[in-house]
Amino acid sequence: MTQRYLGGIITANPTEPSENFSDSAASGIWTMQEALAFSKAGDWPDPASINPSKFVENIFSTYLYDGNGSTQSITNGIDLANKGGLVWFKDRGGTSSHRLFDTERGATISLRSNAASASVTEADTLTSFNADGFSLGADSQSIGTNGSGTATVSWTFRKQPKFFDVVTYTGDGSGADRQISHSLGVAPGMILIKRSSGTNSWYVFHRETTDTDSTNAKILLLNSASGFQDIGGFATKAKQTDAYFTVNAAAGSNRTNDNNETYVAYLFAHNDSDGGFGSTGDQDIIKCGSYTGNNSTNAITLGFEPQWILIKNATKGNTDWILFDTMRGTVTGGSDAYVFPSSNAGEGAAELIEVSATGFNLVNSNEHTNEASHTYVYVAIRRGQMKAPTAGTDVLAMYDLDDLSLNTVVSSTAEGGTPFPADLALHRHNLGGNQFITRLTGGIGTEIAGGASSYRGWLNPHDNSAEDTGTYGIYYKMYNNRFSINNNGADGGQSFIFSYQFRRQPKVFDVVAYTGTGSTHNIKHNLGVAPELIILKNRGASGGGAGWLVGVASLGNDEGALHLDNGFAAYNLITTYGTTTFTAGSGDEQINKSNDTYVAYLFATLAGVSKVGTYSGTGSDVNVDCGFTNGARFVLAKRTDSTGDWYIWDSVNGIVSGNDPYIILNTTAAPTTNTDYIDPLSSGFTITGNAGSDLNHDGGTYVFLAIA
Repeated sequence: MTQRYLGGIITANPTEPSENFSDSAASGIWTMQEALAFSKAGDWPDPASINPSKFVENIFSTYLYDGNGSTQSITNGIDLANKGGLVWFKDRGGTSSHRLFDTERGATISLRSNAASASVTEADTLTSFNADGFSLGADSQSIGTNGSGTATVSWTFRKQPKFFDVVTYTGDGSGADRQISHSLGVAPGMILIKRSSGTNSWYVFHRETTDTDSTNAKILLLNSASGFQDIGGFATKAKQTDAYFTVNAAAGSNRTNDNNETYVAYLFAHNDSDGGFGSTGDQDIIKCGSYTGNNSTNAITLGFEPQWILIKNATKGNTDWILFDTMRGTVTGGSDAYVFPSSNAGEGAAELIEVSATGFNLVNSNEHTNEASHTYVYVAIRRGQMKAPTAGTDVLAMYDLDDLSLNTVVSSTAEGGTPFPADLALHRHNLGGNQFITRLTGGIGTEIAGGASSYRGWLNPHDNSAEDTGTYGIYYKMYNNRFSINNNGADGGQSFIFSYQFRRQPKVFDVVAYTGTGSTHNIKHNLGVAPELIILKNRGASGGGAGWLVGVASLGNDEGALHLDNGFAAYNLITTYGTTTFTAGSGDEQINKSNDTYVAYLFATLAGVSKVGTYSGTGSDVNVDCGFTNGARFVLAKRTDSTGDWYIWDSVNGIVSGNDPYIILNTTAAPTTNTDYIDPLSSGFTITGNAGSDLNHDGGTYVFLAIA
């Protein structure tokens, strides 16, 4: 047994170490099993991996909420009180200015990214920086931070070397170069400087700029639609270093170093295979780069999947900065929500950008993102989660929504769920069977931009139909800590509505949207381990040749594929299951037809959290050991050596010693409640001797997915 004693404190429930072992507030006795759980997740015993600062989810957040016109605290898990940083707000549907608050200038003191105005005190806005987020006042002036019923987005950047820093200083009016110290630890990728004591534009240095001459670098203006300018403010690129940035007042006053004026600078890092983040301490989380527009598909490689992308056409005037994030929606094959940081305009939507496992793609011609021959600069931040989960509730939340009225807001803590924004919802209801609804394909969002005309995509696992792309499909309005469901009358008020909501988590679950090539295709993913179960569908095609495909790695190339929409076995189309890619070895319509679009759900085993495996039927009780300690909350099972349906049980509806309700994923049949096919088992689950040939035929082979 491994034991930890810190400060003479021994507890039954040890606290996970934070920051590092020597400074940790951890306490209690660590058992071998507990240490193993963290080790399997890649978080034990390497101190670098335990440090919260190593994971992007602890230093950056996109948080969506509705203002209440009173007071509220936003808990996004970012420690601003002790670490410092920036919070940036925009009311999504209105025309209030962008508001920026930082810990150096203090709470209630705002700047506007779309204006040259000085800092102002706005008492009912951001009222405090907290250890887990921030607090808001009543916003009685409808400023755009907490107005009653106002849909709002906030972006929080925590100070952290190699990611972000905030610096304030007072100008000295010197005509020579002025070096300002910072704590970024690397040369800045982008710097935003604003005179806070008076009116003047935001001056922007980007590492992809060029020098005007031997004195100055070209600059951009954040509050302007203009391109690169030769007006001074920053010294040459070589003078922006890992220890200081250099301003230059020789070109004029009131820019970056006017005498006795106060300034704030926001510094964004650029990681180039030297970020040092993640469990292995070798991952990048932020890139500041450039590309040339081409009026067509334009793939930008970052080395990671982004969640936040800021872009500026740097060589054309009269084109605003444009900002995307995956919480509001960057949809593969649909409209993407955007705002203009250089404008107070409300959120818009257009099909402009897609995220991929390794970067982002510009998909249409647009002057803001992809006009031919123009140079664009960008900042992109990596998607979380980076830290592998240690509990099944970090991956799967389940909600019994019986008799739910449409548009009813449901707390993400209801029915024992964990408050996280879902990436995949498996929706089950009496009228239409089952639906897979996915964030990347537009079925999960918050429906501000575009209103009822917003793109919606959902798929039926019980048939081979194409993705529903109409405006009346089931749609999850997903905020960070709550959700509602709207499908314009086709759902709601029923006797059975159930939602399984999955979050993308390293080593357990990932989602990939991709386009077929027609030949052998290595499809990149971010699962972090080789997938053991892959469920995928051609989104745009229907019919027998475009049905659901399920790949099971352990069954091998000859038998490793099943159909989801029926009970039959099929030939294998996935040739390799790798740690960074899976391979479509055929141009078959089901998996890799040229120019067809696909979505894939990838699952793997993580000790104590999830299990993908097989068992053999005996006709008697079969104990399936998943390595859990409190049993399985969710089980999906299917016979592989013969025909058989896809069965789902869950602990909310009941996995008990007695009758257990189940649904069949590949049919629209109502839930069955009067059978005893499964029993609880602390290490997993038991398939009883009552189960028929679909689940427990003597000598039969079965595949399963279980979540603790």
